[in-house]
Amino acid sequence: MASVRTGVCLGFLSLMLLTATATGACLVVSAGEGGRCLVSLHVEDGCIIHLDFINSIYLAPVRETFLHEVGRGLSIIRVESPSAGVFEYYRIETDGPSAELYRNVGSIRLKSHDYRNHTVTVGERVLRLKDFAAGGDPLTISVRDGGCTPDEGR
Repeated sequence: MASVRTGVCLGFLSLMLLTATATGACLVVSAGEGGRCLVSLHVEDGCIIHLDFINSIYLAPVRETFLHEVGRGLSIIRVESPSAGVFEYYRIETDGPSAELYRNVGSIRLKSHDYRNHTVTVGERVLRLKDFAAGGDPLTISVRDGGCTPDEGR
């Protein structure tokens, strides 16, 4: 009887692990739209992702904060910058250096002449885009539901 309970418990734990793996997601930085994966990492539903960069028009630091939601992809939920011009560019009215919003973007498309000042932060993990892309290369940052494949999650 004890061995049957142990088998049932092990089976249940395996099923829980399989479900957790299947419901995870994978943040992917790829070369352009649908291009090859440059780097990826596991993320959970509801995780916060920060994109930090220097705005090329106003030469001001910007932090965009995104929320990942299963089935929706990424939504921008906050913009921070000391430059009023940055908020005009985003068509956001604010009285301070940050603004709260909720705009579903699905994925993030970037093209910069220099990725030296671009970072993506998820929890403690910081991805410096200059390590993966040359200036002028188009990049897409997206989240795929269902987790990373074995060769992803680097």
